[in-house]
Amino acid sequence: MNALSKPCLPILAALTLLACAAAPTPWHASPAAMQQAFPEDEFIAQRGRGATRAAAEADATAAIARFLNSEVASRVAVLEQTWEQNGVAGARTEIEAEIFVQAEMQLFGIRHSPDAFFDRTHQQWVTVAFINRAEAWQVYGPRFRQQAQTFARLFEAAGAESDPFRRALRYTAAQDFARSPDFRNAESLGGLLFPARMDAEFADLRAMLAALPGRAVNARMNAPVFIDIPQDFESLVRGAFSRRFAELGFPVTNDRASAAAVCHVTVGEGRQERPFGIFYFPQLNATISSPAGTLFAFVADGGQQAAVTPDVARRRAYQALADAVSASFSLQTGF
Repeated sequence: MNALSKPCLPILAALTLLACAAAPTPWHASPAAMQQAFPEDEFIAQRGRGATRAAAEADATAAIARFLNSEVASRVAVLEQTWEQNGVAGARTEIEAEIFVQAEMQLFGIRHSPDAFFDRTHQQWVTVAFINRAEAWQVYGPRFRQQAQTFARLFEAAGAESDPFRRALRYTAAQDFARSPDFRNAESLGGLLFPARMDAEFADLRAMLAALPGRAVNARMNAPVFIDIPQDFESLVRGAFSRRFAELGFPVTNDRASAAAVCHVTVGEGRQERPFGIFYFPQLNATISSPAGTLFAFVADGGQQAAVTPDVARRRAYQALADAVSASFSLQTGF
């Protein structure tokens, strides 16, 4: 080696060290390297293993699906608990969330790491499936935006309504929409897919969702109902309607003048006298009206009721109608 080549050695050594320092650590080297290769705020990433590279990629994709399923189900379960849903909600939520996520998976543009490798120790291929949050949002954001706009229209229409009972019904419609599987799962998946964009773009929506329960309760409490039922037996049907209105959050008043709405109930007894007893084929029709007009209609059928004693037969008929009201009467509307 001549004297001219000696000064090059430190330079070459420095360049070699610089190149080594600049080379990225493989994602599979450690959890920290995995996080460096797929930062959490930019990607959703999961590992997969398999006997072939294709099998490893399929396993990694399934791992992302499992992650999204469980996270969405957990978020929706918390929401249901906040809304005090019944105890059956947990199992239903998990099924709904899984179906929803599986249907949406094709939107996310799942990709796989190009540097999959063969783990000789375990004789398996290992790879990573990942979702680029920003890219996925370009497709998913507009889909959730449609849901958000529908909810906002319902919420704003309720706030602008001047008729107290219609206002309560509109808030109930907004609650029904916000509790629907499509909306709950979509809102939860959006928050999981790209939380920063959800926070930035849908802050107003979340404020509405937070305000909705209080406004809905207040609207119902300020919309008392008067029950007008000219024909009843031992107040059985009136009692059933009163209990259902109370369960739905609407107070029942005995003062027609102070009521926000009137529930007018007509009963057709369908009474028939036969040689072997008294038969009833009872039916009822109920309409709920306010100064804004007729808002809701309900029909119930008590089937066939009979007894030898007239009062017993009649009581059975009205009890059958009361049971039908307790089981079926609701205030779901087309608002």
